[in-house]
Amino acid sequence: MRSILLLPVFLLCVAGCATGGMHPGWTGEGAEPFDGARDACRAQADAVTAASEREKAFEACMEARGWRRLGQ
Repeated sequence: MRSILLLPVFLLCVAGCATGGMHPGWTGEGAEPFDGARDACRAQADAVTAASEREKAFEACMEARGWRRLGQ
């Protein structure tokens, strides 16, 4: 009986390990490491002079590195 009660806890722990590399709001299977891609894309987007275009430049850069925002 005790093992039946512990099974959901175990499954949640395993699922947490499997998704530990997830980044809220982004998905990217087989993509470059997220932190490096994000930092490089921020630097690239900061070079865009038009503030209204920076977010587009950032997202295009992230997509080129294998990441895309969820819900897009």
